[in-house]
Amino acid sequence: MGDAPRIPPLQSDPADEVPGPVSPSLKGPVPASDPSAPTGSPESLVKGTSLWQDAMRRLVRNKAAVTGAMVVLLMAVAALLLEPISRYVTRFTYDEMHLAVEPKPMGAQSVPQVYARLDDSVPFARVDADGNGALDAVELSAMLQQQQFRRYDANANGRLDANELPALPANAMGRPTVEQLDTDGDGALSVGELGPHLNVLPESEAQFFIRQHAETADESTLSRAEYSGLPQPETHWLGTDPLGRDMLTRLIMGARVSLMVGFIATLVSFFIGILWGATAGFLGGRIDNLMMRFVDVLYGLPFLFLVILLMVIFQDIPANQKLYLLFLALGAVGWLTVSRIVRGQVISLKENEYVEAARALGVSKTTIILRHLIPNALGPIIVYATLTVPGVMLAEAFLSFLGLGVQAPYASWGSLAADGADAFREYPWLIIWPGLALAVTLLALNFLGDGLRDALDPQARTD
Repeated sequence: MGDAPRIPPLQSDPADEVPGPVSPSLKGPVPASDPSAPTGSPESLVKGTSLWQDAMRRLVRNKAAVTGAMVVLLMAVAALLLEPISRYVTRFTYDEMHLAVEPKPMGAQSVPQVYARLDDSVPFARVDADGNGALDAVELSAMLQQQQFRRYDANANGRLDANELPALPANAMGRPTVEQLDTDGDGALSVGELGPHLNVLPESEAQFFIRQHAETADESTLSRAEYSGLPQPETHWLGTDPLGRDMLTRLIMGARVSLMVGFIATLVSFFIGILWGATAGFLGGRIDNLMMRFVDVLYGLPFLFLVILLMVIFQDIPANQKLYLLFLALGAVGWLTVSRIVRGQVISLKENEYVEAARALGVSKTTIILRHLIPNALGPIIVYATLTVPGVMLAEAFLSFLGLGVQAPYASWGSLAADGADAFREYPWLIIWPGLALAVTLLALNFLGDGLRDALDPQARTD
């Protein structure tokens, strides 16, 4: 018999090849393992990712959430650095007042009372107008008015004409005009005619400056030896409030208080709600039914009414204690939804194998709740916490707007908006800046909360 015909080996079509497995953490197929490496060795395995690593990767890809986180972080850093910013940037403390007929507009200037810079290039003899060897409040105030005048006198002719006046900050009635202030009819304005528009150091504030730098507090003049330099005015970049307080410094102070109220009240509510909901969900039965019916009863009570009632009852306590009461009041009535969320999570988790193993090993119920159930329910808790902070901040702003929230000398964005509401038409910056800061922060927190929800959603598709 002849030899059987040889069958050529099959040639595989590249189009029919099945691609290798795709790594969930890498773009493309899993890298080929080393054939010489034993099975199960580190060289033959592909590094995986945890749930939290995968969630972080999705969160970083969400540009809106990252932007929101950066805005909130910026606000928090500014609030924490209030004292250095007040000392080296704005130069005004949040509670120092500067006398003025009306709130100063953006760009106006005043001499700081605490962090004033001294210009030692101005000699004593130049300030001492009467040459008696002592500087009084009138001389200090007049010298600073002359300095302000020279600041706007572009052609250095000792008069301000219509072309130079637009450099002056506009007040509620607009910028002053030559026709309004020209008393001698020469078509230009002198230092005396401009008057209050240049008065950055009223005589009462000049007297306070003298007492600060004099050897004895009861002196009304400064001697040549006590004179260290002429105090320099600083700019109110966002204007002042009706009491002459710097709005930028007050706005940063408001960020500190508003963020503290939002985060601390949320922590209080979540501490109560997590313990309550985890206990009810794990124990179940009659205890669960009793605890959740108590929550249902509280749900029937108006939220803000309870807070307002607490604030009215304790309205006579000091301002710092009232601030702590506000933390507790907002937190104590905001835990109900948290308890329901945690209870639902615990009910779905308590039948898992690791919980059964802990029970079999004799682990106490408290330990199971605190070490096994609550940590595994953190995803929805964190998401809801991020979305709760804006609601708490908005509630505080509403209470402060009614006069029941943050009290002087402290300030929140809500109380700043309340202070500017009455004079909004004449001085719009009083309510625009705190309202804008509150709106931007709430929007940023909502973007961050939505991003965390998408990142921590276990049903989200791996992209």
